[in-house]
Amino acid sequence: MAKYEARIRTKFGEIVVSFDSTNELKSALQALDVEEVQKEVVERFKGLLSREPRPSKPGFERIYRFTPEGKVELLRTPPSAPMTIGMLLHASAPEPMSSDEIFSSTGIKVGNYVSQTAYKNYFDRTPDGRLVLTHLGRLWVETEVVGKLAPKVRNRKQRSRHNEA
Repeated sequence: MAKYEARIRTKFGEIVVSFDSTNELKSALQALDVEEVQKEVVERFKGLLSREPRPSKPGFERIYRFTPEGKVELLRTPPSAPMTIGMLLHASAPEPMSSDEIFSSTGIKVGNYVSQTAYKNYFDRTPDGRLVLTHLGRLWVETEVVGKLAPKVRNRKQRSRHNEA
C-alpha cells in the first residue's frame, strides 16, 4: 500500500493519486491523461454531476444569477426586449449566446431587435451566428440598462433610511 495520496479537486470531481516517492508521483501524473478522464467522467455521469453555479459579475448579484445548469436567470427584468437581451448577453459574457438560448432564458424571440437602428451598434454576431455585446453594448448595459433597474433599489434604500429616522 502506498505511503501517500495526492487529492486533486477538479471541475468534475476529485482525482486521487497514490505514491511512495516524488518520482513515483511525477510519473503517475505524467501517465494520467486528464482530458480523457474528464471526458469519460462527464460522458458517463453528465446527468448526475452537480456543479457550482457560475457567480454573477460583481455588482450584478441582485440583477441575475446562474442556475446549476449554467443558464442565466434574470432576477430583475429591464423594461424593453432589447435591454433584456443586452442584460442577458452581458451576464453570459464572454460566452456568446444563440437565439434559442436567449429565448429559453427570457421568452423573447431575438428577431429584429438586435438589428433595429437604435440598438444595432450594441449587438454583434459571431461567425456561427451567436450573439455578443459590442464594447458600446457593454457600456450601454452597465450605464443605461442597469440605470433603469437601479431606481427601484435606491427607492428601497431611501425608504429604509426614512423609516430609521
